[in-house]
Amino acid sequence: MPDRLTLSAASRTVLGKKVKRLRREGLLPANVYGRGVESTAIQLDSRDFRRAIRQAGIRSMFELAIDGEQDSRHVLVRGLDREGGTGDPIHVDFYQVDLNHPIQTTTNIRLVGTAPAVADLGGTLLQNLETIAIRCLPLDIPEAIELDVSSLVSFELSLSVGDLAVPEGVEVLASSDIGVATVDAPRLTIEGEEEEGDEELEGEEGEVAEGEEGAETPAEGADDEA
Repeated sequence: MPDRLTLSAASRTVLGKKVKRLRREGLLPANVYGRGVESTAIQLDSRDFRRAIRQAGIRSMFELAIDGEQDSRHVLVRGLDREGGTGDPIHVDFYQVDLNHPIQTTTNIRLVGTAPAVADLGGTLLQNLETIAIRCLPLDIPEAIELDVSSLVSFELSLSVGDLAVPEGVEVLASSDIGVATVDAPRLTIEGEEEEGDEELEGEEGEVAEGEEGAETPAEGADDEA
């Protein structure tokens, strides 16, 4: 299992619209909740949180150490509001998990190996599915599930969910026949074909211009009407 990052937090008493002041001070307002767990308002350093999700990924499990609490909490990010929808985080919801009960979450699919259809035939590797829903105990959540693409020796072959290297204790919640990866064949251009087509087009345009000297083109006529 990957190492889990620890996020330091403190209880939060500033609520509602007043949290704007916290953000100006570089603090990120948050809540932590869970099954049978009372919702708690907390705050943490905004830069520390951004650094953590860049390093571990937004789907990772974190250990949340709240000032005054003896034990850290194992949490997942279940809600994240960003400024303008895509900017810096402005509020986060953490879900506290029960380590003894399976949970449903998602993880990344990581392609590994080299596809001969890419290395030898010049194709392009396409990943059609990047994340997948899984069910497992919280401490068994994998950072990613790997898919070996070394069997893709031709453009006719593909790999599906059933080909994933699923770790023990992890249940994949997707149909085994859903496509994950394939190799797209390169586009071939017959030498000289494009140049000949251009020459024919130029000849036709020249004949029209010579035969109808001074006539408007469709584009010019559209501009005049406007």
